[in-house]
Amino acid sequence: MTTDTPASQASAVLVPGQRPAPAVPPERRGRTEVTDRVAAKIARHAAREVAGVREVIERGGLRGTRPANATVHGDTVEIALAVSVAYPMPLRAVAAAIRSHVASRITTLTGLQVSHVDITMTELTAPPEVSP
Repeated sequence: MTTDTPASQASAVLVPGQRPAPAVPPERRGRTEVTDRVAAKIARHAAREVAGVREVIERGGLRGTRPANATVHGDTVEIALAVSVAYPMPLRAVAAAIRSHVASRITTLTGLQVSHVDITMTELTAPPEVSP
């Protein structure tokens, strides 16, 4: 059962007051800095989102494989990734997709511009065998 209440009899809604404007303008309040470690973590996560990427090496692996890392220089960042790729994915296409996606995610999430993404493909892994 509903009743129609005239607008004049409806209860008033109180809206809280706004915060006072900060005394210091935004451009003078400071700056958020993204560390190398955070940029590398975002890059590793973004690389895992690309089709065909099986694994992103996070720590030094066998045979001297360098782990994924990032170096932030002011407003730019350099990324280095070591990944394993699913066989029979086309390696050049996967590398291009990784570069594009990682650069896009880094820029979107941190505001940093990616100067380049170095990719080392450490392994081609066959899909798991399916039992009949």
